[in-house]
Amino acid sequence: MRAAALFWLLLVLAAALYLGWRLHEGLRFRTDLLALLPREAQDADAQHANDVVTAALSRQVMIMVGGPDRDQTRAAATAIAAALTQPKLMELTTDSFGKDRLRRIGELYFPYRRGLLSAQDRQSLLEGKPEAVSLRALSQIYGLVGMADAKLLQRDPYLLLPDFLTHLPVPLSRLSLDDGLLALRDGGDYWILLAGQITGDPYALAFQAAFGDALDDAVAAQRQAHADLQVLRLGAVFFAKAGAEQAMGETSTIGLVSVLGTVLLVLAIFRAVRPLGLTLVAIGTGVLVSLSACLLLFGELHVLALLFGVSLIGVAVDYSLQYLSEIFALEGGAPRERLRRVWLGITLATATVAIGYLTMFLAPFPGLHQIAALAAIGLAASWATVMLWLPALDHSRRPRHGERVLSWAGAFLGWWLRPRSPWWGWGGAALLLLIAVGGWVRFHPDDDVRRMQSLSGPLMAEQDRIQQLTGATGGTQFFLVEAADDESALQTEEALIDRLGPLLAEGALAGFQAPAQYVPSAARQRQNRELVHRELDGPLLAQHLGQLGLDQLEPPPAEDAAFLTLDQAVAKEGALGFLGSLLLTGGKGALHVVKLDGVARPDALAGAAQGLAGVRLIDPAGDFSQLLAKYRHRALGLLALSAALMTPLLIWRYGWKTAPRVIAPPLLAVLLAPALRAWFGASFTFFDGMALVLVLSVGVDYSIFLAETSAQRQRVTMLAVAMAAATALLSFGLLALSSVQAVHAFGTTMLIGILLAFLFSPLARTARPRPEPSR
Repeated sequence: MRAAALFWLLLVLAAALYLGWRLHEGLRFRTDLLALLPREAQDADAQHANDVVTAALSRQVMIMVGGPDRDQTRAAATAIAAALTQPKLMELTTDSFGKDRLRRIGELYFPYRRGLLSAQDRQSLLEGKPEAVSLRALSQIYGLVGMADAKLLQRDPYLLLPDFLTHLPVPLSRLSLDDGLLALRDGGDYWILLAGQITGDPYALAFQAAFGDALDDAVAAQRQAHADLQVLRLGAVFFAKAGAEQAMGETSTIGLVSVLGTVLLVLAIFRAVRPLGLTLVAIGTGVLVSLSACLLLFGELHVLALLFGVSLIGVAVDYSLQYLSEIFALEGGAPRERLRRVWLGITLATATVAIGYLTMFLAPFPGLHQIAALAAIGLAASWATVMLWLPALDHSRRPRHGERVLSWAGAFLGWWLRPRSPWWGWGGAALLLLIAVGGWVRFHPDDDVRRMQSLSGPLMAEQDRIQQLTGATGGTQFFLVEAADDESALQTEEALIDRLGPLLAEGALAGFQAPAQYVPSAARQRQNRELVHRELDGPLLAQHLGQLGLDQLEPPPAEDAAFLTLDQAVAKEGALGFLGSLLLTGGKGALHVVKLDGVARPDALAGAAQGLAGVRLIDPAGDFSQLLAKYRHRALGLLALSAALMTPLLIWRYGWKTAPRVIAPPLLAVLLAPALRAWFGASFTFFDGMALVLVLSVGVDYSIFLAETSAQRQRVTMLAVAMAAATALLSFGLLALSSVQAVHAFGTTMLIGILLAFLFSPLARTARPRPEPSR
């Protein structure tokens, strides 16, 4: 035993050194809720597209700087932009809307103008109405804001290219170019948009701090000179930073309250410092070893995993309390003797709880793997500490107030032992049945991942204001177009665009961006050239030139000239470099993205893709919600699996007849906890299901402790179980106060489930271990 204790000491020291080194190097935490969820998609291409688009969206940042004075606002926006771009925290995209870029766009498109038609011009020519095109051009030329000069008219008399450019998608419809910056007037204020991509991981705490500090310092400096300056922010990095600060704050609060509550409870019961010290040794060792092991296994931790891990305190303390409570037993005994009386129960309980946690590994949720590892390793470390160290460190004697403390536990146990009419039993069963049936009638699942996050209210208000100012609608849904090559993909997109047009008019979506809108397929460009030649180059041209007062034209490009390609459009330093975000690489052929804005009717969009080969509607939030629904069902399967894995252990120990009495209390808690939540209108989520797995494990603990004790020592064991339940409620139950819906659901179910498991635990007192075979 001494050698084992020394070996365990060396392991704990090694874990402490590793944790210290990681703390010195700087821990890295993940903060996005979606990182907790499994990476499962219909196929690799959809997953790849999802990753690329999600990563691009998560790095986008919009900052709007506003004020009553144009020059002051421009100066402030320029200074804020410099504070973010000079340390390379952000790359602006709105600083490239200068005249040079417009010139390069013109140079890119102009040689191919006869193959580029707006949807309206193309439809007119297809319907044999070339006069409509001529009339539209004349209106533009002779209108109040005539937009053509003689040189342009000699090369493009129908203004086909200007009309094509005018109808290209413009997501930020209310903004216009003002001396190189995108700006707008709203009421008495002048607003400048700074938009771009951050250069770091939006969910890394270190980058969040660096970016947030740089922006806050720059804004504070500008507000010293311009007190009425307004700054609005929109981007995943801002929401992630606010969420991380909230989660870390809750972690600190819950951890502090849990530890303080446990300390006060131990001091109140034992009225001595030594039991408190031994309890803290068991808790501290469990937390230290589990943190070190998980950092070694995973490299980093999610803040929500850390938040759940804090609740480990409430379970790790169970085994030390079970051992320490033996000091109240009348038979007393040396520390080794007291450990001998409870070691089997503690070991069996550790095994069953570990089974509950380890079943989480069967769900492919990365965050749950971290939680499961944190809990299972921590429990095992606490168990080893109780077995190997506590008897050697313990020199306690039976306290004088022991009988009074036992009388408290005996009062609760006595309620169960009191003789009653059989009608009490039937009445109690009927009441539980009523609660269960009533709750399950009100039972309703909810798998929407968007309702499981807690978003900052002020940031949501800023987001709404930016969308109101700019006309941006946002959105994460998109179509994925998969084809053998770019030409086939562009042709498919053109068919899809024809279907999206009516949906746009109906309000099913606010807008979309497809590569084919900027670069039509070669087939479409060829067809457009033929339309122009057939409908516009005939007798109508002479009449049109006459109305323009022109007598000759510059010769048009040859009909067999090359067509505009995507490669030319997205070439480095090209005028349409942003198209690169819509063209994915890594697939077997071409993978294009059609971004959607302001989706109001996802069902209508899904219908638009039907019948188009290679086109799929990707909805990351919807897909994650469907995945949560699938794994909510699997969580219930894990619950059944946990019970099935525990049962052989219980049958081995207690036999066929009395093993059901051990598992009945936690099963009642598992059935009634969601029913009680449903009575109050709460929905059932995947996280409720995983909480029930733990309720079963922790509840079996309590039952085993009571089944292992003799009738003479039931008060001592009941005291230990009551203390264990109190510490579990202090840790798991406090999670119910979290503002993160997923954590709140988990904590509430644990709170109700553990309380019920404790209240029903005396039912297991009548189970008796099988007699040991005589030697």
